Amino acid sequence: MRHRAKIDWWIALAFLAGMVLPSVSAFERSSPWMYGVSVFMALLLLGFCVPQWYETTADSLVVRSGVTTRRIPFSTITAVRPSSSTQSSFALSMDRVEVGYGGKTLIIAPKDKEAFFADIGSRAPHLSRPGLGEAVMFDRTG
Repeated sequence: MRHRAKIDWWIALAFLAGMVLPSVSAFERSSPWMYGVSVFMALLLLGFCVPQWYETTADSLVVRSGVTTRRIPFSTITAVRPSSSTQSSFALSMDRVEVGYGGKTLIIAPKDKEAFFADIGSRAPHLSRPGLGEAVMFDRTG
């Protein structure tokens, strides 16, 4: 099942400003160097963040963010929980989910967190959900 990424409007606006402002400056100054900066910024911002989605396959969670794709086997996932972390991430929302796997963590932002948690829970039987309605999962072994 594929899950769309959530994008906060203010983060999208900041990204847009990061692409438009160098272009406006380049146009005003008629500077080839500034045109290069604006193209570089657009490629950098879009290349690492668009498209963004999360997909569950038979054996893994696939995280797509721009030109990067990560495949995380369900057997290595130790925790999936809501996160309010401000840690740097490709997630374009502050309504985040932390995925713990193999001693690492990854911050993502699925648009429908409840559907995402239910999907992961149905495919990763070693994870348990502590209570009905709680959007927290963790490894049964602690």
